[in-house]
This record gives sequence, C-alpha cells and structure tokens, in this order.
Amino acid sequence: MWYNGLMQDIDIFSKDCPTRFNLSVISGKWGLPIILALADHSLRFSELVRTIGGISERMASQTLKYLERCGVVRRRVVQHAKPPQVYYELTPLGRQFVAPLSQLVEIANRNVDALIYHHD
Repeated sequence: MWYNGLMQDIDIFSKDCPTRFNLSVISGKWGLPIILALADHSLRFSELVRTIGGISERMASQTLKYLERCGVVRRRVVQHAKPPQVYYELTPLGRQFVAPLSQLVEIANRNVDALIYHHD
C-alpha cells in the first residue's frame, strides 16, 4: 500500500489491521481530546476530566489506561505528596501524535459548515 509515496507494510483496509484499531482509539472521540489536552503539560485525572467537556470519569479512565498500554500516555505518581498525586503526561511517542492530530482538528474546524451541511 502506498501513502505519501512511501511503501507501507500495513493494510489499513484489513479488518485485522492493528494500526486501524490503534488509530480508532488515538483519533477517536476521547483519545484525540486527551492527547491534545496533555500536549502542553501534565494533568491530574480530575483536571483532565474538567478540561474535556462531556467525558465521564469511567470513559476517561478506560481511554487513559488504553493509551498508557499503547505507550502514548504515562501515569506518574508523586509519592511524597499527601495523599499521593497522580499525573498523566504524553510520552515521546504520544508527542508525535500532537501535530498531526492538531492539523486534523484545524481542517475539521475550517470545514465545520461543510461537514455539518453534508451530515444531514
């Protein structure tokens, strides 16, 4: 398969493609806003939930756990704080997604009227 002139060993059209599943989480309803919310600084769980309108604590927790397993987000516990504080931050891998996801958001925002119009 060719993408931007480069041969890739992935078949994004295959139902068994792991890249396709990972992309669905990373660029999905909650993965994308979590990654972008963590783009500039780490956040505590409650700060993250407050930052992202409409996300439930359960969904935030599930998505963070998945992104952590994927190596996109790191969970950091500050033990010397009483009680211990938990922060979430992007890993170097996670930082690689910030620019492309930001561009995707910008394209969607520039075309919001057309996308809404064609949605009906």
